[in-house]
Amino acid sequence: MRRLLAATVTPLFASLVALALVPGSDDDVVRRNHVRFSTEKLAVPSCRDVAGAGPELGLANIRFRYEVVDGHRLPDGRYAGRVAFTLSEVVIRMPKAIVWPLMTQSDRSNADELRRAIYHHEIGHVRIAEDVRDALNAHETLFAPDAFAFGSAADAVGRAGFARFKQEERDYDDLTDHGRRQHAAPGELAGSDTVLPCRGPDAS
Repeated sequence: MRRLLAATVTPLFASLVALALVPGSDDDVVRRNHVRFSTEKLAVPSCRDVAGAGPELGLANIRFRYEVVDGHRLPDGRYAGRVAFTLSEVVIRMPKAIVWPLMTQSDRSNADELRRAIYHHEIGHVRIAEDVRDALNAHETLFAPDAFAFGSAADAVGRAGFARFKQEERDYDDLTDHGRRQHAAPGELAGSDTVLPCRGPDAS
């Protein structure tokens, strides 16, 4: 049991390193996780006010759960089973448009590029969740001397797995500064920074 619990804790950025080798487009991630989107227009007085709309213009909500599967009593009286992790109900909130008065064609192109960068960053959160789930689900069967001990051990494994998921999501945001340094991420996670260039000190 202690070996299994220890296996749920990995060095920081473990998933980020592993993801450098994971193929698949952002749209593939959306399809296989049935990602839903919550969007609304972001209207601001000027280009520079986009940055003031919040520290992160997108948000990925992910339901990360665990449950015991194949739990059973062995002939010797011990209990065995696996703790399985799943992610579901993935909803990404992001602007469907970013607008301000007197936009130029260049402004519109930059705003569209920002939206694409936000999309990519939030999909990165889903990629992290997928990798953590798959790593945790690769663990061996859990054994315990009785039903009570098995339940306690399974809950401990589940809590440790959920803590790892939360930590690696935080590590991803720390590494990329919530998307503003997305170029610093490895592999498929790397992309355009969620930074909007504005024209001059008095940009509209």
